[in-house]
Amino acid sequence: MGRSPARRAANEAMFRAANERIEDSAANLDLTASPIPFICECDDERCTQIIRLSVAEYEQVRSDPRRFFVSPGHQSEPDRVVEEAERFATVEKTGQEGRLVAGQDPRASPG
Repeated sequence: MGRSPARRAANEAMFRAANERIEDSAANLDLTASPIPFICECDDERCTQIIRLSVAEYEQVRSDPRRFFVSPGHQSEPDRVVEEAERFATVEKTGQEGRLVAGQDPRASPG
């Protein structure tokens, strides 16, 4: 299969952190009325797919620290697909990878 759960979690956490900065920048520039271009949060560190999400869509995915949005077809085992739409799929990380990404959530409160 290749990459370990820790490596996949690190890649996904990196994309999630970048998207948090994108959302913050869009809010600071008052650009949240239309969909915002975010980076696909799949576990492939070479992925360059852009997904446009509304703030409400982004916040819905971000409401669970184990959930990520990915381009259609970018989900991988053992991800659980929570929702599929035309533009993106919402996946939930499970097992060790799920525990790791939840612990790396920048929105999680310490301790």
